[in-house]
Amino acid sequence: MKWYVEEAFKINQAIPSGESINIEAGFGPTGLPHIGTLCEILRANLIQTELEKAGRTVNFYLVSDDLDPFRKIPLNVPNPEKLTPYLGRPVSQVPDPFGNFQSFSEMAEYQLMKLAAEYEIDCQLVRNSLAYRNGDYNDEIKLFLQHFPVINQICKESTGSLRQRTYSMIMPISEKTGAVLEHIVVTGVNSESGEITYYIPGDEVVNKPGYEYGVEIRELYKNEILDQEQTISVLNGKSKLQWKADWGMRILSRNIHFEMHGEDLLASASIVREIAAALDRPGPRFYKYGLFLDVSGKKISKSKGNGFSLDDVRNLLTRDAIRIYLSKEPQKSYKFYVEQAPLLNDQVNIAKKDRKRLSFSKIARILCASKPASKFAAGNFLNLYKKQGESISDQELEISYNYYIRTRSNTNEGLRNIKEEKYFSAISDLISSGEISSKEQLFRLITKMYEEYFPDNELSQIWSLLYRGLFGDIEGPRIKTWLDLNCMENILTHFENPYKNIVTSKNNMAQKDMLIKDIIEESQIHMTKLYGNIDFSEIKKKCDELSSALQKNCEALVNALSGYQCKNVTEDEILRSVDVLSNIEKNSKYFQKKIYGVTSFLPLNQPIYASVCFGFIPSLMAENVCIRPPTAMHMHYKKFAEILNLSEFSPALSISYEDKELFLSQRVKITDAVIFTGTPENAIKVRKHFRKNTLFILNGAGHNPLIISRDADIDLAVESAKRVVLYNQGQDCAGPNTILVHNDIYDLFRERLVSDLKNIEDKVGPYSNYKNIVGPNSDIDHSVKIASVFKDNRPYCTYGGEVNPINGMIKPTIFEKALSLGGNYKEFFAPVFFLQRYYHDQELTDYFSDPLYAANAMYISLFGTSDYIHNQLSERFHLPDSILNNTDLHREEHGYLPYGGQGPAASCLWYEGNRISGSTLPQRDIYQYLVEPYNG
Repeated sequence: MKWYVEEAFKINQAIPSGESINIEAGFGPTGLPHIGTLCEILRANLIQTELEKAGRTVNFYLVSDDLDPFRKIPLNVPNPEKLTPYLGRPVSQVPDPFGNFQSFSEMAEYQLMKLAAEYEIDCQLVRNSLAYRNGDYNDEIKLFLQHFPVINQICKESTGSLRQRTYSMIMPISEKTGAVLEHIVVTGVNSESGEITYYIPGDEVVNKPGYEYGVEIRELYKNEILDQEQTISVLNGKSKLQWKADWGMRILSRNIHFEMHGEDLLASASIVREIAAALDRPGPRFYKYGLFLDVSGKKISKSKGNGFSLDDVRNLLTRDAIRIYLSKEPQKSYKFYVEQAPLLNDQVNIAKKDRKRLSFSKIARILCASKPASKFAAGNFLNLYKKQGESISDQELEISYNYYIRTRSNTNEGLRNIKEEKYFSAISDLISSGEISSKEQLFRLITKMYEEYFPDNELSQIWSLLYRGLFGDIEGPRIKTWLDLNCMENILTHFENPYKNIVTSKNNMAQKDMLIKDIIEESQIHMTKLYGNIDFSEIKKKCDELSSALQKNCEALVNALSGYQCKNVTEDEILRSVDVLSNIEKNSKYFQKKIYGVTSFLPLNQPIYASVCFGFIPSLMAENVCIRPPTAMHMHYKKFAEILNLSEFSPALSISYEDKELFLSQRVKITDAVIFTGTPENAIKVRKHFRKNTLFILNGAGHNPLIISRDADIDLAVESAKRVVLYNQGQDCAGPNTILVHNDIYDLFRERLVSDLKNIEDKVGPYSNYKNIVGPNSDIDHSVKIASVFKDNRPYCTYGGEVNPINGMIKPTIFEKALSLGGNYKEFFAPVFFLQRYYHDQELTDYFSDPLYAANAMYISLFGTSDYIHNQLSERFHLPDSILNNTDLHREEHGYLPYGGQGPAASCLWYEGNRISGSTLPQRDIYQYLVEPYNG
């Protein structure tokens, strides 16, 4: 039984005989409709048809949510910058960018309804804007207001912590600007009169589509009344329900029995059921369908335009093709992109077993190779190449030619200079003069004129020139055949308008994109405030007190962290912390005046040292500092905090163990500087929630290669390699991705390293054994990822390679891969020695010039000498102080000195929309960017 037949049977059984059955489909007209939108109503129509066959009366409502706010500008519309002033307004008030309809929503609705009519789908379009304005929903809105605390909480809890701060299921439509106010705080509800009292919290910070950074609500709603209570009616179109509440409300309003939805709305459908249950009303029967995905497996989006548009459906697919496609099991997700059109159309002939039809796939290949200039020429080429007995209808030709036009591409080749352009111009002049009487004559003149314009070229080079100019490609059909099968008018057009190299047009597009970005990205108004002078003698006193406490509690701290890291690591952290605290005078010039808020995201390793550098020290120059350890560290960090409460030494400092999103929601309003340790990808996700002028300090991931040259001290090099690789199980950004060893001493270096690793095999194991210097990974799940990486590098493993995904133990491992086979630029986050043999100093160029190196350029530890490193390596990658001679980062790194490199993924700052690559030092950076400019 077909899925829609079975579903219709169940609906028919559930609804009493004689009662009309109400079906609904929702549509957001915020972008150009695509195949997913059409398929939802086509599939619902399949069920509608089956119910009508059973003698049931079916009402099919297609609801256009045209009162929804216009949140972001689609990428596939003309002149997108002209739509910027309408962001936040209802879609029904946004102009049609194509200039054909009264509004954006009418344009989208027309396209969808036109195609629905072509498929003979009987549905009633409901514009939400009219339904709200006409009072169709007034009774339900009053009912929702009557149960406001319950329903609002149901909807609110389905959002994240950041959104909950300004969430209300009722969104007023501003009488001042016409904008849909999505961010308000409701203080009163009157269900009898249909009124609410609310205010707009101006100092809240939210992240909106189109904004790269967090934005204060006072800037987002700069023309609204802020921070003052207002009482308004929410009836007759003066408000809009948030979409989950709106979905539930309109279903109850029309007594909807059945609705389909995508699998991405599964949680939202559950909210609708909860709303219905809270009101003691029956919920609808929902049917989940899989998503339509683009060629890369991403969800098709109206705003991105990354899939079949409705025009594509109309122009590229037969009706039978789409119906066969939709008769498949809908609960699976399917890739659905333009290049599939020939195969989908061919399914019809396969189903009909029509072997005489020329397949759409074959037609596509013929036209792609032939490059016809018109549909007429396309028919000529197909007649030339089809086999005897094969046929093609006018509709098949139309669809196939549309597919060719839609998918044709070039290799961005074109005419390269004025001389080539003059050659094409001369041919077009000859054609337009009417002096050419035949295609044969034209072909002879094309070759003759080539010899005149390019006397030094071989005649065979003419084809490449013609392909580039006529097709923008480096290959194509036989030119004589192409001329014979195309009409003279189209031939003339091709010679009059040849392809040209597109570097200039690309630059123009880039400039246009930047302009749009500048228009959309609003400036922020929050300014850093300074809070009094800093008494440095007090700073020194607090640092001495904490330093003394760390040393005094050394044994207790080792015990507290014995479930998280090795004893030697905790002892080293204490020494490093004491070092920075004892030398704080070297940073005294940065302690002038206090800012307000600093928010720190700690790394997965070194909890004590990171807390001192990124929490305690900043708390000495700010009123409110909060640090959040990573979730995997929480249990262990609490044990550390029981031994040493940092807040006792600096009351401005606090620790948070909240969920990351809740933590963000608590910090975005009050933060002047963020200190983030982690991957650049995660940094960007966090950064977007903060204001544009929030100083964002990133400590990321560096490559930090060790180079062991031919004149290196072997003992020194081996000891250094062990120190930086084995420290904290390799979970440190100071660890090297690769160790480059010169061929002359490679075997000796490797032999010494293996020997030393064998000697410490009894020191690898659980943290509870204090003699161990290598323990399990802090993130046990990481061992699963490492197992996959080890598998990929299996041919190069010569020592170790043991991974235990149960306890997270990754034993010291050596991989050996010649540099000639490619450098290693991946961070293992594990005790891995990746040895790479090189033969000549100049061969290091291959490693450092690889595009994968620059972004993570941090430090180089050079043992011995290297002319390339000292004299030829670009300072764009490495300034002199990032090249360490006969030592390593663990010896040279101090918390009172800048740390990092030139690679933006290794370390950088973001401030006022700019990324500043280079080393970081929180106390210096806070002073230079947030204190000094305002310290008048």
